[in-house]
Amino acid sequence: MTQTSDLIGLPPLTQQQLGWTKASITAAGSTSANATACGAGANFFVMTATGSDGIRMNSAVPLLTEIVVANTSGSNGVVYPPTGGKVNGGSTDAGETIGTTTVQIWWRISNTDWVASLGA
Repeated sequence: MTQTSDLIGLPPLTQQQLGWTKASITAAGSTSANATACGAGANFFVMTATGSDGIRMNSAVPLLTEIVVANTSGSNGVVYPPTGGKVNGGSTDAGETIGTTTVQIWWRISNTDWVASLGA
């Protein structure tokens, strides 16, 4: 199985052949409503964060699609479901903290519910 660390350094064409599309994203805002929205079409996001700022999953993600977020910055960040969504059965619009140099894998399991798994 492909490791997330293997994908970060691969050339874009190789990533696409494996079914992955990488995008860089800079976290902003401190709520689901004002966090930086993840673009449509990418499923591997390399995130830069500066503390409590965050990114928000795209509401157009198809059900059961795997979305990977790699925080390569020196600060924690937050990953939010789309506005109105929940992650891991938590509160509506609450995010999951992603530590520095950490990876999270997200899946959309219904119109409003997401699950996230924290990696290392």
